[in-house]
Amino acid sequence: MNVDVQDIGGVHGGQEIAWRNWGSQPFDDARAEAKPVLLSISASWCHWCHVMDRTTFSDRDVAALVNEAYVPVRVDTDVRPDVNARYNMGGWPTVAILDHDGHALAGATYVPPDRMLEWLGRVSQAYPALTRAPMDSGDETSQDRGRDLDPGYSHEPDTLGIADHELNLDPYYDVLGDLMASYDPVYGGFGDAPKFPMFDAINLAIFAYRVSGDASCRQVFEHTLHAMTSGGTYDKVEGGLFRYSTLRDWSVPHFEKMLLDNAFLLHTLANAYQPAQNPELKTAAHSTVRYMNSVLFQPSIPAWSGSQDADEEYYALPTTEKRAQRTPPRVDARVYVDWNGRASAAMIAAGRVFDEPEWTSRGVQVLRAAVDKCLDAQHGLAHLYDGGPHLFGLAHDTISVGAACLDAFEATGDQSWLHLSSTLARSLIASHIAARHLRGAAGLVSRIPNPDDPPAFKEPARDYQENAYAAIWFHRLAHALSPGDEGATNAGSLGVCTAPGVCSAPSPPNASGETSETLSAASSCLAYCRAHYEDHGLMASAYALALGQLALSPDCNPCHWGV
Repeated sequence: MNVDVQDIGGVHGGQEIAWRNWGSQPFDDARAEAKPVLLSISASWCHWCHVMDRTTFSDRDVAALVNEAYVPVRVDTDVRPDVNARYNMGGWPTVAILDHDGHALAGATYVPPDRMLEWLGRVSQAYPALTRAPMDSGDETSQDRGRDLDPGYSHEPDTLGIADHELNLDPYYDVLGDLMASYDPVYGGFGDAPKFPMFDAINLAIFAYRVSGDASCRQVFEHTLHAMTSGGTYDKVEGGLFRYSTLRDWSVPHFEKMLLDNAFLLHTLANAYQPAQNPELKTAAHSTVRYMNSVLFQPSIPAWSGSQDADEEYYALPTTEKRAQRTPPRVDARVYVDWNGRASAAMIAAGRVFDEPEWTSRGVQVLRAAVDKCLDAQHGLAHLYDGGPHLFGLAHDTISVGAACLDAFEATGDQSWLHLSSTLARSLIASHIAARHLRGAAGLVSRIPNPDDPPAFKEPARDYQENAYAAIWFHRLAHALSPGDEGATNAGSLGVCTAPGVCSAPSPPNASGETSETLSAASSCLAYCRAHYEDHGLMASAYALALGQLALSPDCNPCHWGV
């Protein structure tokens, strides 16, 4: 399912171009007409996407060239994160030129009209020489061109066993060393401008402090969270974190607000408060919850909306009264299941840490709605709810909701949540384990191909962070299912899952077998991450968390490190 292109272009411009939705038909037409595909990846919340729509894509000469020489396709990055993961050129907006099989030929982010006209003319003239006859599966050039756009793709089998991860903590200390080296001791955060809220890295610092007592780790996470929530990157009037800071000192933000960022912030504040007991963290948590529940929450579903547009003039107004005189920035009311899973987990965890039972109840309420409305017995979890469920088969939705189900189980004691988490895990392992799709490969693939995909898009891909998050979830689940452990529950004695129509898979015959399968999957995900962690720098922090939890905190204490 794609958002209708008019939902993007109709709001912000660019209607002169005859945009098509993503699917096989535009690529079939591109083949028949010997034209390249111009793929635009945009976002409803993205300032520069709006600028490009009003300028470049509204330019008559650009639009005429695109309509004549290309097959134009438009997707929303939040609606189709799988398309974005494969073709994003380093930010939004993204413009990618594809051949009729879906291989990328060229790409860029924001391009002004004059440069776009020259660039598209040059690519259009060169395209006939780039067009090839259909290639068989043995053509390495064709395969490599698709793989080059997927940084998580491995050409070599990954076969490390779980014993390697238990015994060798070198990657954990390597990533932690990168974190400390990247930390900005003056302004907090990591690196230079622009500064993004790198929650996995912050949570790695929290974890390292809890297991080692190293005061320098505490300095990293407390300073960074203070800087993020006290500077210009946090909305002091309505609450909520803006997407990132354009300057090193967190003073000038990009003004869009994302549900996912605020969910990660809330969960991180809860994680940091447990060892630090810093009242500033509690204040920031209350303000973040206020924003999520007053601006993004839709009680009729119930669920949280995905994002709120950037509007610098609106957010510059210093009081609630002054803002009430203006139209607030547009909210994307579509419900993204993975983000709502993250937000539910955050709300449940924060409610427990800050002794706010209403937060926990809200998290469980939204999680139940996501399961009831978006979980299908045959196809699994949908990615999007927009009056109905859409787009099944993405791993991240299942990982987010499955982990949140464990939080709901720990908060409520309701065994149906544990059973549902187990059911989701078994389903994901059965369908997405990489060895089913890539010979000898470890980890999980990000999506299951469908018949409407162009050929190159059917090539399996793995996402680094997804595999790290899955490893943490699988390890937590195995611990919860292990018989004999204090507080653990025997999977064989679980009650019947209450989610309608989704627990048709038989209950595991015994906890030992279920635990073995889940730990084996965790091992596979960790093996994939280990083989590639040096390529990811601080973006490997989620893997370091997973490895540290397995080796240094096997009892799965309540702080789940941003998952």
